[in-house]
This record gives sequence, structure tokens and C-alpha cells, in this order.
Amino acid sequence: MILIDTGALYALTDRHDKNHQHATTLYRKFLGRETLGLSLPVLTESWLLIEARLGRAPAHRLWQAVLGGAFDLLEVGSAELQLALEIETKYADVGFGLVDAICFALCERHKIEKVFTYDQKHFSIYRPTFVSTLNLLRE
Repeated sequence: MILIDTGALYALTDRHDKNHQHATTLYRKFLGRETLGLSLPVLTESWLLIEARLGRAPAHRLWQAVLGGAFDLLEVGSAELQLALEIETKYADVGFGLVDAICFALCERHKIEKVFTYDQKHFSIYRPTFVSTLNLLRE
């Protein structure tokens, strides 16, 4: 499974985003080969960003894509929230924030080492317990 972050979802949606072509190429490469997982906080953050910048229709297309099975929605329960808080506290000097900390907690729970993100800063700093670093997909 590959975890997808807000920046990658946005880049897939916005044809004018500097990462759009790259994101589209990677997404097509993953289709049928890899499962793309995302959390409800990432979906929410992405929807709000897309709606604010591109309008309601593109935001709804993302929503429909999730319901249509383009992405697996990973559940976030109290155990994941607790782990996210522990991660955020451990890395307090970096300031991951809620959404990134939940992403890291999901990586830990599901042993996800591949992440589709353009947030190189935060995702390259985090050190998972099950591998030395997360594999941030670039190609």
C-alpha cells in the first residue's frame, strides 16, 4: 500500500499545479499495481483546499473518486489518534501537526513505507519504527 498525502491529491486535481504532470504520471503507474490509501483528515484537508482554490465541482470529483474506489480510506480511531499525539509530541520542535501526525500513525499501524507526497520536509524527517525512513515516491 502507498499512503497519499494532501499535496499529491491536490497536484492530481489542479492542472496548473507545478507537480500535476509528475503526480499524474505516478498515479497512472500505480493504477492496478498498488493500493493508494488515505485518511479522512487528508481527504478533508484536500477537499477544503481544492474547493477554495478550484471550486466545488473538482472537490466533489475527488469525493466521488474516493467513493468509487480510487483510494482506500484508512480508518482513524482512538488508537491512531493516541499514536499521532505521541508522534506529534516527540517531534514537537518540527511541528508536524494533526494531519501529518495521523499519516505517520497510519504508516506505523499498517507498516506503510511508501508515501506519495510533496511534503519532503516533514515526511523526510519522520523516522518510523519498522524501517529506517519512509520511501517518498518521486519516480
